[in-house]
Amino acid sequence: MIAIETYKGIPPGKIISHTLKKKAMTQRQLAKSLSVKYQTISAIVTGKRGIPEEFCFKLDKALGFENGFFLLIQTYYKIQEHNKSITQTKHIHPEIRSIVFWDIDYNTLDWGIHKDFIIKRVQERGNAEEIEKVLKYYEAEA
Repeated sequence: MIAIETYKGIPPGKIISHTLKKKAMTQRQLAKSLSVKYQTISAIVTGKRGIPEEFCFKLDKALGFENGFFLLIQTYYKIQEHNKSITQTKHIHPEIRSIVFWDIDYNTLDWGIHKDFIIKRVQERGNAEEIEKVLKYYEAEA
């Protein structure tokens, strides 16, 4: 039995991809075993589409997971994405030059989770205006 807590919030496609690697199986082989087009599996693995409810149960069986596993994973992932979108629309973060975060993808920064990192990085590499903006932003959050 797999602890579902371990997988909460992970995109279902990543779990499928990881499982396929562990089983030394390709997406094409999985698609064939499920009698679906390869493009369907590819779209799920790359996150371009979710997993339809009935298909979740087929994936569970084909990949050796407990019945309902992918349905739960899909639901938890949708909840996380919903919460993330609410947070992002609620709190518009200050404009900081992306060069300040030269070594990471600026667009994937979570301004809530990475608060300490963002403050430190802007204080190290940002200009006076950016430092002031970031400190005001997080002061308003508190």
